[in-house]
This record gives sequence, structure tokens and C-alpha cells, in this order.
Amino acid sequence: MKPALVTTASGIVAGRAHDGVVSFKGIPYAAEPYGDNRFKPPQPPPAWDGVREAFEYGPCAPQPNTYSLVDATPLYPWGTDCLSLNVYTPDPGAARLPVMVWVHAGGYISGGASTSRADGSVFAREGVVVVAMNYRLGVDGFLSVPGGIANAGMHDVVAALRWVSDNIAAFGGDPDAVTVFGNSSGSAIIAAIAKTAAGEGLIHRAVLQSPCPTLVVGAAEGRAIAKRVLADLDVGTDPRDIPLRELLGRRQRALDVRFRDARRWHPYTYWFSPYLPVVDETLFTDSALSELIPPSVDLLIGTNRDESRYFLMRNGQFTSATEQDLIDAQNSYDVPEACRAAARSLYGHLPLGEQLAETVTNWIWRGPAIELTHLHAKSGGNTFAYEFTWQGSPAFDGRYGAAHFLEVPFLFGQLDDPAFAPQVGPDAPADLGSALRRGWIQFARSGDPGWPRYDDERRSVMTFDTSCRVEADPREYHRAAWDAQLEKSTP
Repeated sequence: MKPALVTTASGIVAGRAHDGVVSFKGIPYAAEPYGDNRFKPPQPPPAWDGVREAFEYGPCAPQPNTYSLVDATPLYPWGTDCLSLNVYTPDPGAARLPVMVWVHAGGYISGGASTSRADGSVFAREGVVVVAMNYRLGVDGFLSVPGGIANAGMHDVVAALRWVSDNIAAFGGDPDAVTVFGNSSGSAIIAAIAKTAAGEGLIHRAVLQSPCPTLVVGAAEGRAIAKRVLADLDVGTDPRDIPLRELLGRRQRALDVRFRDARRWHPYTYWFSPYLPVVDETLFTDSALSELIPPSVDLLIGTNRDESRYFLMRNGQFTSATEQDLIDAQNSYDVPEACRAAARSLYGHLPLGEQLAETVTNWIWRGPAIELTHLHAKSGGNTFAYEFTWQGSPAFDGRYGAAHFLEVPFLFGQLDDPAFAPQVGPDAPADLGSALRRGWIQFARSGDPGWPRYDDERRSVMTFDTSCRVEADPREYHRAAWDAQLEKSTP
């Protein structure tokens, strides 16, 4: 079979057809962001003559193989020429198919789209065009390095969305029907850029899976964190003075070990990363939840019931937590005393590890996501909510519960990936992944995933579990532990 040819703004690319999907991999959407381009905004990609074979993934962004509070994460193959994306289409000759753009997770320091874990074929077979991009991470992507641009990784995502707007019609997609979806830091990036990107016509719908929209700092704090990180890495003020592999190897591992000490790195240890988005007054103008997703953008948003167990199980704190760990976490999030008292009432009978897990889940994920849902619906937006509650196989290791990221292998049909085995177990219901994809794809097509809209009267939430069902505010039980206004607003 001959390769499929598509003409982009930079040149012709050749893709491969397999099992009803044509994939185009490693297409550059910006120039290599190293050398003279390091710490600068993404630059236009170089053009090419002839046909460029888009058969293999481009490299992921440079990253370490360790991650703050977790002992290790899967190593993603990386390289410096990393600003590329992959397109999966059911038919390059089609017209105006819905477009779904995936923004990968990884705590702003790891991850990538150049892996089968972000293969959009399972969506494309259902009639949508899928795009997945790499973007800068860590020191290069989310540290306010002196003389460099803030939020370089977010600027990369916006550049990729501009590429989609300019080129996706040639792959059969509709540039006026773009749904951007992501998990964790990926969805937080979407929330941060939504106002700007929507204003440019780049985002029409957004799916935020376990967003962490409150993990953001102001410009001055961003510069202070950068100074502290660079000092801890022992690189002076210019990371370019240190070979990249040295920076991402021994030095980053040493920083990760020290970062786990909450008393040394307060308040950032329980933010899980010193690499964070910064309010830069250009791309990301305001961190207030009410200023993030404009009502012009349709919103589908949710969290997993036991978000933080993934991290706390991996670093051992779930079984070894102390009272001081709980206090450190509460101090990191500036938890008001009324909420601490409510948490003691709600969770005080649980082991300390579970109390810590509920605290972290409430303040990083559950609480901000519910508030963002409420604000978007109140502003007149088209808003839908979900909660993922499937707990994993009890016969394997159910202690993870419905942990952070657990919905992603279901969503992409990657239940056999060994990296997900500790959470997924051997008996995961594949039809749960089908239910998730069906909702996401229906939302991308029409703005309606197939269940009632969220409003303050009914607070309808789709619960994804062995059996899926719509419930009225299933997370209400936890509200007093994170909502300091609850007592004031209750008649």
C-alpha cells in the first residue's frame, strides 16, 4: 500500500495506514528549542522539499527518569529536537471531522506524546482526527530562568494548536471544532491557556481530566523558585553551562531526594514539583479559577476518587504517614482551621495515610475541580462533570483505589501496558474504556457527552465505574474539608 500524502504549510508528509487509521508521526510544529533557541518562544518549523516520511515518533522533550515524590517513572526516549506532533486520522480525504488534541501529563517535568500510550488510533477509528504533541518540560519548559521566557512549555502547546488550526483540514479535520483534552498537568495547561487560545479560535471545547489549576505561582515567586532550583542543581544562573544529560541525571536525582523533605522545601513538596506555571501577564494572565475557562468554551471536567494514592503509595507515605506529614501538607495548602476541623471530623477515624491522601486529593484536585465546574456553569457555560471511581482489581492491588491517571489507560485502550499493571490489575473491564471514549467523542462532536449538564440545582455527575450512572453531587461528603466558605454560605 502506498503511503498517504498530505501537504502541510511546511511541506508534504507521508503517513502509514493501519487497521482503519492513517498515522503521521514526528511532524515538527516548531523549530528545535535548543542551541540559539533555548529559553525562547517556539520558533517556526523549518520547511522541507520533497516528501517527509512521518513514519516514526519524534523524540520526547528532555527529561529525567525520576520525579520528585515518586521513586521512578517510565523513561521516555528524549532528544533536543522535540517540538513535534502526531496525527491520527480515519481518512485524510475527509472533510470537517471533529478534532481532538491530547496534552500529555507528567507534572511539568516528564512524559510525552511519542509513545504508544498516547496513540490516538482508538479514537480515530470512531471518526475523529486526533493530535498529540510534545512540549518542553522541567527547567526548559516550566522554570523562570533569568533571561528566558516564562511558561515556555505552555507557549509550545499554543504553537501546536496554531499548527492544528492552520493544517488539520488537510488531514480531514475541522479547525472550527477542536476539543483539547488532557490529564493532570496537561489539563492544567489547557485551563491556563484556555482564555488566550479560545480568543484566537484555537480551542472550542475542553476536557479536563484531574486538573490541578491552583498549582501556579506569580511572576515574583516564579523567579524565586527558579533561583532556588538552580542553586540546588548547582548550576549558577545559566543552565546552559551544564551538559543536558548531567543536568537531568545526577543533579536532578539529588534535587528530587531533597525535594521530598517538606520542611526543607515548604510549601512545594506537597505541590509535587518545583516546576510550575507562572502568571506571566501575557499568555497566562490570571490564576483565579473564575478567570480560567471562558463560557464560550464547552467544558467536560472531572477527577478520580482517590487521586493522591498513586503518589503516596509509590513513595511509601500511604503506609508510613505521621501527624507531621499531615500538618506539613495542610500548611503547604494554607488550609483554613475550619477546613482542618472538618477534615478531622470526616477522616479522623482513618489511618494517617488515608487522612493524608484525602487532604492532598481535596486541595490539589477534587476541590478546585468542583469549584471550576461550578464557576463555569454559573457563567453560562455548557458544563458537564464526571468522577472516575473504579478501584482496580481487588485480587491484585486495590490499595491504589481510583488513583490519579487510572482513567488514562482505559481511555486509550492501553490496559495491557506493563507500566499500568500495579494499578489496573489483570481483570480490568475494557468496556469501561469504551464508555469513557464514547462520552469524550460525543462531547467533541456535539458538546454533549450523553448525560445531563451540570448546574447548581442538580449537580449532575457521571460516575464511571463497573456500572456507569449519573449521580447528584457524589462528592458533597468531602466539601467541608476544602470549602472554607461552606459554613458562611449555609443558612
